Amino acid sequence: TSKSLPGSAAVTLALSPGGAMLLANLLQPPRCPLASPIRCQAPAQHHQPAASSSRGLLLRGAGSPVVKRLPAGDWLLWYHSGARVALATSPDGLRWSAPVAPDPLLPSTDWWVFDTAAVRPGDVLVISGPDAPSSPSRRPPPSSSAVYWLYYTGSNDARLAASPFPAADVAALPGLAISQDGRHWARIEGAHHTGALLGVGEDHPQGWEKRCAAAPKVVMHADGDLRMYYHSFDEMSQRHAVGVARSRDGIRWERVGKALEGGGPGSFDEGGVRQGHVVRDRAAGRYMMAYEGLDGNGGVSIGLAVSEDGLRGWRRCSESPALCSSEDDDEWDVAGVGAPCLVQMDGPYDWRLYYMGVGKDGEAAIGMAYSEGQGLPRFNRCDALLM
Repeated sequence: TSKSLPGSAAVTLALSPGGAMLLANLLQPPRCPLASPIRCQAPAQHHQPAASSSRGLLLRGAGSPVVKRLPAGDWLLWYHSGARVALATSPDGLRWSAPVAPDPLLPSTDWWVFDTAAVRPGDVLVISGPDAPSSPSRRPPPSSSAVYWLYYTGSNDARLAASPFPAADVAALPGLAISQDGRHWARIEGAHHTGALLGVGEDHPQGWEKRCAAAPKVVMHADGDLRMYYHSFDEMSQRHAVGVARSRDGIRWERVGKALEGGGPGSFDEGGVRQGHVVRDRAAGRYMMAYEGLDGNGGVSIGLAVSEDGLRGWRRCSESPALCSSEDDDEWDVAGVGAPCLVQMDGPYDWRLYYMGVGKDGEAAIGMAYSEGQGLPRFNRCDALLM
């Protein structure tokens, strides 16, 4: 079933007698009129770094970046701002527009659901149907059958909106919304009684996920094989860990187990790992995960891990973080860096890492670092004024 937001485009879902939805049904040409496709707007000057000291800074007052580079060359950025999900566009992934109206996703007004206080984007799948353009030089026309699947974190705890790095006891669950233009969304009810895709605690008594299943990142491994990476807090080890679940249709999920846990004593992630963003590395033919690592003092940095199949055998690329907080007390990301989002560029070893940084005043912002050259990437903050 679906719940349409005010002003949302209708989304028609075909359900089998067993209730499972096949992805192929959404790859057919849409039966309802589409809203105008997203077009890149002129970058908003007030979002640009004001001084050279703000190295890597792209967007203030924002966090949890989900960045997609479309075949036509346009860039889309979904992010959280307060309790809501917002959207910005860019011609190059560096200069971002003001938020596109209306806000793509707001907390639900239904009292019984899991996301009445705050929502944060986790990942977006852009699924193109047979009518979608095949040439990377063309924009998707209004009749394109591309469908956007937004996996997000929802919570009834207002602390999810108030803190860039929520405490371990903030309850949160994964949700799904679908759109035909990337702006107007219809929530899709999951199997949990609150409408979430997964439950925790008493709903899953044999699992290690007792408090949350947050930050869903979804990879389409093959037709009928989707993997969701999420994090939770293991009360036995008293550390966060990244888990994985699998699905045939993107809605009904079965847990597989833990994918990655915290490191040993003295490591940069000994306190646990969160926010694991997984992508397929085209050059190496394996999977890469960028994740938040918590040290013994609660500091947050970004690490990298790799796996051959994306399910098992995850191993750290290095004993050191791929990106640390700034060492300059006046920098915008001195208090922690996290919520990583990896984008592989045209070159096989050319990566961008979009991430959330937090300043000493607690303000969250989004920045970007880049990596070039062979081997496992290490990232340097970009200078958006010079690139």
